[in-house]
Amino acid sequence: MRPRLKALVSALLVALLLWRVDMAEVGRVLAVASPGLMALAGLLFFLMHVLNALKLRVLLPELRAGRLLAYTLVAQLYALVLPGQLAGEAVKAYRLSRDEGQGQGDSGRIVSAVAFDKVTGIAGLLLLTGGGLAVQSARFGDGLLVAVGLVLAGLAAATVLLAWVPARALLLALLGWRAGPKREALLLGPLRRFLEAWRDQMHRPGRALLSVAGGIAVQVAAVAGSQFLGLAVGIDQPFSVWSAVIGLMSVIVLMPVTVAGIGLREASLVGLLDLVGVPHAQSLALGFGILAFQVMVALLGAVIDLTVLRERRTGMEGAAGRSPD
Repeated sequence: MRPRLKALVSALLVALLLWRVDMAEVGRVLAVASPGLMALAGLLFFLMHVLNALKLRVLLPELRAGRLLAYTLVAQLYALVLPGQLAGEAVKAYRLSRDEGQGQGDSGRIVSAVAFDKVTGIAGLLLLTGGGLAVQSARFGDGLLVAVGLVLAGLAAATVLLAWVPARALLLALLGWRAGPKREALLLGPLRRFLEAWRDQMHRPGRALLSVAGGIAVQVAAVAGSQFLGLAVGIDQPFSVWSAVIGLMSVIVLMPVTVAGIGLREASLVGLLDLVGVPHAQSLALGFGILAFQVMVALLGAVIDLTVLRERRTGMEGAAGRSPD
């Protein structure tokens, strides 16, 4: 979907929410929100990114956690300004492979690790979401739990297929049919390195399980942060409800139909929390709060990109310029 169309979808969703929800009430909810609870929510949201960096280090143990945290925060900037919530992960993979890779093979391994890390993160999200839906089946029904289970099964099947030799060979054969040198250099070569690295990750089940556990920890931090932010605006629900609501919202926002999830995030929160009797004004205030924290993290990522990582790039370019031919 084109960026202009995504912006239009976001604008239409926001307009619909503004029409259906009493904005004066939203303002009153935000005006009396607890600063202490909001600060605690902010700390938990930041912890989520720290855990994400540590989780990626499981797959890239040779890189320092601080460096991975810097790239993780920068990725939040691109996730906000580029169309599609997965754009930030693509930028992180590219930047890490360019700045930290030591050759084509190493770059392929880094890109594969970032992709594998995202898959295990989604798996952790789905597992916690499924647990919340199972506990709260009387409120959400069984249909959503079945859907989450099917998505999780499909994700596991795709992960295994990418590491299965016959499937990889078939994929490369289909893409390589009548391929010339240009396609070999730009597509097939990088894809082979990516798939080899993916197979290596699958041959280390301990790392894979630890990465999934890390994904669950990341989602626990996200849910806990949302729960405290919800308490700040007057929403008092058990952790299991928040696990279901925030997990489903996170899956919905992955759909690349709006700019930075704006409109889709808020509409999904209003709809999902309506199932447990939360007033729309409080749900919309929560959505605005989550967006505000995402913007703050994105701004921090911009500062890091323009200072720490820029200095590193400048130093690397200077060292390359001084090296003999």
